[in-house]
Amino acid sequence: MSLYLKYRPLDFKNLVGQNHAVTTIRNAIKRESLTHAYLFSGPRGTGKTSLARIVAKALNCLQRGVDGEPCNECSICTSVNEGRLVDMIEIDAASNRGVDEIRDLREKIVFAPNQARTKVYIIDEVHMLTKEAFNALLKTLEEPPSHAYFILATTEPHKIPETIISRCQQFNFKRISQDVIMERLKYIADQEHIEADTEALSMIARIANGGLRDAIGLFEQMAMDGVINYKRVAENLGLNSMIFVEKFFQNLLERKALKAIEIINQVNAQGYNLYQFINELIAYLREQMLINIEKSIETATIIGFIDIFSEAKLQTNQALIPQLPLEVAVIKACKFDIAEGEVITKKEKEKKDEKKHVSTEAKPSGEKAESKKPAVERTSELTLGEIKENWQRVIDNIETPFIRMSFIDGDPVKYEEGALHIVFNSSTLMDKISKTSNQSDVLKAFETVFDSKIRLKLDLKKVNLNPINPKKPDAKDDKKDGSSVINMAKEVFGMKSD
Repeated sequence: MSLYLKYRPLDFKNLVGQNHAVTTIRNAIKRESLTHAYLFSGPRGTGKTSLARIVAKALNCLQRGVDGEPCNECSICTSVNEGRLVDMIEIDAASNRGVDEIRDLREKIVFAPNQARTKVYIIDEVHMLTKEAFNALLKTLEEPPSHAYFILATTEPHKIPETIISRCQQFNFKRISQDVIMERLKYIADQEHIEADTEALSMIARIANGGLRDAIGLFEQMAMDGVINYKRVAENLGLNSMIFVEKFFQNLLERKALKAIEIINQVNAQGYNLYQFINELIAYLREQMLINIEKSIETATIIGFIDIFSEAKLQTNQALIPQLPLEVAVIKACKFDIAEGEVITKKEKEKKDEKKHVSTEAKPSGEKAESKKPAVERTSELTLGEIKENWQRVIDNIETPFIRMSFIDGDPVKYEEGALHIVFNSSTLMDKISKTSNQSDVLKAFETVFDSKIRLKLDLKKVNLNPINPKKPDAKDDKKDGSSVINMAKEVFGMKSD
């Protein structure tokens, strides 16, 4: 017998992770006030069918406890556990989805139970029924016989007609937490005398994505010789890339661009899909963001990383050299400043710090800063030239780091009738600013700088297909274009700087 069947919960107290449903149903059984139709919806492997069978036992148990628990010893409980109680009818709607099957059910439901007090119909994957079958089922749900109970189970409740849902008491089954899954796996390991390390169980719990059945299946697959360790789980499930992701993230935090790019090369050399690697990286960054959500600096940094690698993900499938977008993203991420939430070079950061230091020293000790006073004193109408002149001030006044980062991509091109037209190179960054919640931060920054309310008109920069006479940049322009980032790229790829 597989471990999943062996350790399938047989009573309410052993069904984990769904306390909201268990408590309500057990209390209803104790009061003899159970509803005749239930809808259990939620991800696979979270206990829907197991709870349905426990309900069937509790309704018919010959020695039910005062707490509503089935005894699991009487003839009825034993028959349910062994799957041979004729009054518990399980129907797989995926293979019995037509109107004829439901009509057959309606004809037989009127007959009294054979062995038990009630008949319990469990219809799994009920969303697979046809429209005609749902219509046939509806009449039965509206006026069920007193001895009949229905438990419908589905992973896709949105596909079930509202008329059916309204006749049922619905419980949404949650994904089971990693901690609860790990606790259950440790219990099984102890019972089966399997030596399992905590890291391996943690990885299995994470991969199962809230499904206990899947977790137990993976656990059994990994425990063929009575030992489960992290390395074996990673190798057998092709998850060595997760190890790479964790190391990769650590190198980003430590700003070790060369080390991070070495990991990309290892991932590529070992045959892993780089697109999948970015997906796993972004999922991992999301986890870290949620873990650090109350730490503003750490969260801002991780959001910056997510933006950078989300952009790289869009470019990966079209790139001539698959790893190039990732390598460029690494360089950008390693130049991402934690405190400021911007991609800036060390020299630029030093200049900013120096300016801050000078402005602090110049101000008399007794003088208070007037933060709300507009940065630009004006008596005439706002102009595009004035906006361009104070563009950096606007950027500096955007409070949220990732919005500030996205806005840097924009360029003001026209201002008329209170509307500022801004063009963006990146559609992704433009979409971020176009969201109402993000745009309010930008408008607030404009109001702070100009003491004037404006409207934003966003557009993508049009590609110029006409030949342009190349202009040789002078030394000043070269510095402006971010020479430090170029030099870093040369250093990463083993090229000599000019």
